[in-house]
Amino acid sequence: MAHDPVSGTPDARPPRVLGVFAHPDDETVCAGGTLAKYASAGAEVSVVSLTRGGAGQIRDAAVATRATLCAVREGELDAAGKELGLTTVRCLDHPDGGLHRIDPGVLFELAAELLDEFDPDVVITFGPDGFSSHPDHVAVGAAVTAACFARRETSPVRLFHCHLPRSRMLLRDRLAGWVVELTTRFKGTKDFVRALSVFSRETTALGYAADFVSVEWFPAGSYLVEQGEEATSMYFLLSGEVEIRREGEDGQVRVVDRSGPGEFIGEAGIATGRPRNAHVVALDDVTSLTFLASEPITVDRHRDEPGPLLTRALASGDLIDARVSACIDVTDFVGAKIRATAAHRSQYPIDPAMFPESILREMFGVEYFVQVLPERELDTSLLREGSSARGE
Repeated sequence: MAHDPVSGTPDARPPRVLGVFAHPDDETVCAGGTLAKYASAGAEVSVVSLTRGGAGQIRDAAVATRATLCAVREGELDAAGKELGLTTVRCLDHPDGGLHRIDPGVLFELAAELLDEFDPDVVITFGPDGFSSHPDHVAVGAAVTAACFARRETSPVRLFHCHLPRSRMLLRDRLAGWVVELTTRFKGTKDFVRALSVFSRETTALGYAADFVSVEWFPAGSYLVEQGEEATSMYFLLSGEVEIRREGEDGQVRVVDRSGPGEFIGEAGIATGRPRNAHVVALDDVTSLTFLASEPITVDRHRDEPGPLLTRALASGDLIDARVSACIDVTDFVGAKIRATAAHRSQYPIDPAMFPESILREMFGVEYFVQVLPERELDTSLLREGSSARGE
């Protein structure tokens, strides 16, 4: 669905968009590009988080402690809101990890109060899947949805549920291509090592990329790669050193290079599709972030056995829920989304400038939503208007 320009409401005020989520950072991960796009076009865009995120992980020990995390995450939401151009951000103080245990009636009343206060034209929240299956997300989405339905007759809104697609893009391939094209050998800093570890595992877990990413350990003397084998995985060294050994036709093995933390291994084979051109052997105990092309078998039916009647495939190969009705092009706002993500530093200790813009645009350039309200009227014919039975 094409992006509709912000034109204001009949009473001449700017349109109002309200996002209601469970935790600080949900707004950015789920709909950051869309929120930034409408804010840039003149809408009044507000976000409310029902918790202060006190049960979240602390991925940067220099930023917060368990005692300070709530205050830190509240400040991070404020900083992210500035990056996205939001009009208002607010954190409520309900228990993180406990929203699904609150009486649904209480959450419903809370959601109704927020709708009365902000009087939005558009509401964005979670669908029944909670975007990532988090029980807090599910509880918030259910309460906000019920409150929107309750006011259909008096103050109707356009209600959208955030949707998480299953991308077919392989981060492994994009990173390999990027590294191979560099004119100098890539060696990431300690901050890049940490950032790539968080970024790759989060984006693949959420479905923005189709890789299986894991941390592997190789004892000293073991092979990471054997010359001549098919290139299916790529390695990013986190600790330890490896030796690159090339075996000639005469059977002699010669050392040609060494690599250590912050360097990629195996990118040439991935980028070219050719067999490995050298052995890679661990000189000491090595840990690596490993990117594989496909995910191991899992019992998670939602990820591996999408019902053919409930999903649709896009031209890119990505899978989306068949009910998705809005595809928002946020390519020009990916930078704002990534900066807002980095503002949530306790959760995402990344530098927005670390990653190639082309990869970020491909991963985050579109956001999907399911329109819930207003409900579509039922068709009264199986044929298109004005068509004949033969010509439809």
